Amino acid sequence: MFLQNAATRLEGNNVMLILFELVIWFVIILGSIMLVMGVRKIAVQYARRTATGGYEKAAMAGSRQYIPLKLNASGVMPIIFAQAIMFVPSLIGGSSFLKETATGIWMQTNYSDIFGFWYNVTFALLIIVFTYFYTAITVPTNKMADDLKRSGGFIPGIRPGSETSEYLDKIMSQITLPGSIFLALLAVFPAFIVKLMGVQQGWALFFGGTSLLIMVGVAIDTMQQINSYLLNRHYDGLMKTGKNRKAVA
Repeated sequence: MFLQNAATRLEGNNVMLILFELVIWFVIILGSIMLVMGVRKIAVQYARRTATGGYEKAAMAGSRQYIPLKLNASGVMPIIFAQAIMFVPSLIGGSSFLKETATGIWMQTNYSDIFGFWYNVTFALLIIVFTYFYTAITVPTNKMADDLKRSGGFIPGIRPGSETSEYLDKIMSQITLPGSIFLALLAVFPAFIVKLMGVQQGWALFFGGTSLLIMVGVAIDTMQQINSYLLNRHYDGLMKTGKNRKAVA
């Protein structure tokens, strides 16, 4: 489909338009990478027992001194949940008690077209709602606060325990809003360029949605695993070199 659309556009001497669309696609990919990798770092300090039996603020050697809260902790699940529900309005509109009514006809007409205005407005709102819902389930701020307290850690200016949990909840709510809006815009962007730019529907699907986010997420995860593997090999090589030097000495 992608190659067919590209060939058709090249035959129509639309090279500049194709280049413009490729630039837009590149910008969307960059935005998707920012959405996947974006985090809010919450500074953390740890208490260390002193010789007198008291505690002092100190950094634990080699430990991470912040809690990374992801901008989009829910991934692509809100889009999947929203897509699973979007058939319901047209199904209700086509039911026996609404089929012949103006409301039923309106629902069937507007919610059967995945590139339609009302379909995508509803789709975007559902994505935002499900992003908050799924984030609340998958990011256990209570457990994070308890684990932090047990390890002797605390957020500067925030009491350990329930206040820490409430603070993390507040921060998650703040960063989830822009993350959910961007996720919704990414999901409805194909419809946007179809209606406003006249792009073919098959070509427009490459400009956003679940597949693009999955592709970006898999690429980032693969790169991180490769970097981790290379670091481990480098570390193992240093360890072997050190042992060989000791044996020679």
